[in-house]
Amino acid sequence: MKNRLITFYLFLIFCSCNSRSDSQINFSGNIKNTKEKILKITNYNSTLKQELEIDESGYFSGMVNIDSDGYYSFQIGRSYTNVRFKKGSDVELSLDADSFFSSIEYFGDLKKVNNYNVSKSKMRSKLVGDTKEYFVVPLSEFLPKIRDTRDSLFSLLNKTGLTEQDKILEKKIIEYEYLQSYNNYKKFYTYHKNRDPELPDGYYDPIINMDIDDDEIFKYSRAYRNLIIDNYRLTSKKYLKNNPKVGIIDFVQEKIKTIKSNDIKDQFSSMLIRQMNEKNPNIEKDYLRIMELLTADRLKNKLTMRYESAKVSKEGSASVNFTYENFKGGTTSLESLKGRLLYIDVWATWCGPCIKEMPYLKKLIGDYRGKEIEFVSISVDSKNDYSKWRKMVAEKKIGGIQLYDQQGFDSEFMKAFSVSIIPRFMMIDSNGNIITGNAPRPSSEKVREYINNYLTKPRLKRFSNS
Repeated sequence: MKNRLITFYLFLIFCSCNSRSDSQINFSGNIKNTKEKILKITNYNSTLKQELEIDESGYFSGMVNIDSDGYYSFQIGRSYTNVRFKKGSDVELSLDADSFFSSIEYFGDLKKVNNYNVSKSKMRSKLVGDTKEYFVVPLSEFLPKIRDTRDSLFSLLNKTGLTEQDKILEKKIIEYEYLQSYNNYKKFYTYHKNRDPELPDGYYDPIINMDIDDDEIFKYSRAYRNLIIDNYRLTSKKYLKNNPKVGIIDFVQEKIKTIKSNDIKDQFSSMLIRQMNEKNPNIEKDYLRIMELLTADRLKNKLTMRYESAKVSKEGSASVNFTYENFKGGTTSLESLKGRLLYIDVWATWCGPCIKEMPYLKKLIGDYRGKEIEFVSISVDSKNDYSKWRKMVAEKKIGGIQLYDQQGFDSEFMKAFSVSIIPRFMMIDSNGNIITGNAPRPSSEKVREYINNYLTKPRLKRFSNS
């Protein structure tokens, strides 16, 4: 009888182990010093969004459905990092939430490559240090610096016990991270110095001439995916300059002809979604052309949403109403602001470019004090950052009407204007009709001319002190 029970239990274990599908991995671990109850897992394009429960002792375990081998992201509270998954694998970890990044240790099937990436992240952080000090230097200092960082990471990789196949893959990832740093030099330098660095002719040739059809590295490297976008920007600019009679859709059609990877084709084609805006006179025709280029349903849906939104937010049409919490108390609606021209700023406390616009916005508000225009700032901070919003508004003393949208990017107003990137500036006339969903920034030389043009137009004679 005893032997029969043992045989039965072994049979159950065998069945349990083999119930895992080919596209699943088992992800488990123990987290110290956390009050969080959920661990969130996503992939690079957000087609995977899965949650695992964390019990009172900090333990979590569950099957995760993945569509391909690669790097995925897991998040606990506001901390997140990448982890490598492979179909059919068991991935375990332990970490202390009080020292999230420095305490991560992996076990199980992929422990070597995942622990290597923990060590790599620590080394990179140490080598880069302060981002401003790393990037905002003369080019003659910057290039040796990023080469030294790359070579140090190569040295670390060579000391690991990874398979040759993994070493080749991880070396590619380091190469593209190096190239991304190289490409980002001007962006960081200009941001901090407010002027462009001097770059030699052909500086961006490595990005222009990079391999844009590596399907494997696309799934593993965020740097590579970002560089695909930069390649698009650089090559499209050159193409349109040399072919003035064609448009951006023609460029993408030509670009993707030789690309085999559907994911990379979609990466290029998805850049066209921004053509769905209220200022595009050919929006119906362009919508159909772009739809033919996309392969992923999620991108087709996004295109359709932007198309429908653009029709709703077309210049001259009535704006979707909103009712948001006012920093000074109570709520303020768009309806209550009718009678004045509105210059709207959508921002968040975590958005660096948003913060950079604040001094210009403050000056703009001062210049138009007493005029029939209201400056409305709408924060899309998460509920977790609500106190940060109140603190920043109080400290910065920007002025204007400060509102908080607790639904963030998911509110009806934000969806109507397809707000996904901030800062975003809009203008609405005194009748509540849309002037533009993309107004000049406060730092723009054109913003005052733009505002003055609409201040002179007829308006309602109803005002609000909201």
